[in-house]
Amino acid sequence: MQATSLGDIFSHPSFLSILLAILIVIANIMIGVSMLPQDIRMKRYKLHRYVYWAVLVSLGVFLVVTHRLLGNSLFNYLVLIYFVTIIPLSRKWNVTAHAIISSIGLVLLVGIAAFSIL
Repeated sequence: MQATSLGDIFSHPSFLSILLAILIVIANIMIGVSMLPQDIRMKRYKLHRYVYWAVLVSLGVFLVVTHRLLGNSLFNYLVLIYFVTIIPLSRKWNVTAHAIISSIGLVLLVGIAAFSIL
């Protein structure tokens, strides 16, 4: 069932979890940008890591709820694989590349919200 109004979107059981994941990714990108100076990096690294795990938990909750209601598409699982493999691997590359790849993850989450709920 596709949502047709704003009330339908917010009443969808899995929308709040994907919205939370999107907001947490935005916060994690902000934390990552704020830790660019070398003297702050080690202090905020743990916070950056914990917020990343919160994104994975929220995405997992979304997948479980969506699976129970409608079933997940291949795109949903590919985004999960992207978050579990590509983003942690990009951490070892250049900082700018990691930021770009994480931003692409944000766009993919918005795509999940658009194609799964709307």
